[in-house]
Amino acid sequence: MGKMTETAMEISVQIGERLRAIRQTRGLSQEKVATALGITFQQVQKYERGTNRISVPTLIQICEVLKAHPMEIIGDFPEDDGAERPNVLLQRLEKAEGKLARVQKILSERD
Repeated sequence: MGKMTETAMEISVQIGERLRAIRQTRGLSQEKVATALGITFQQVQKYERGTNRISVPTLIQICEVLKAHPMEIIGDFPEDDGAERPNVLLQRLEKAEGKLARVQKILSERD
């Protein structure tokens, strides 16, 4: 459980860093973004530090204000860390190929 919480925290920090970077490239202050969102600039600060998690509705509003795509803020997460979602069809294909190879081996050994 601890690891999951730590990872969620790391993700919040990464999202916050991207949020800040995008806001700065748009030349907007925390105050301007806060006003547009109807929240305090302290809240924007907490989002950027990763102290507070951004809900999906808030993320959508932030994207509208920053004219950014959600993926720009969420970012790409590496899929080679063992957390990638298995492709079921690929797995089935690999299993079928394995079976076929074994059958071919058995048949070739008969000759």
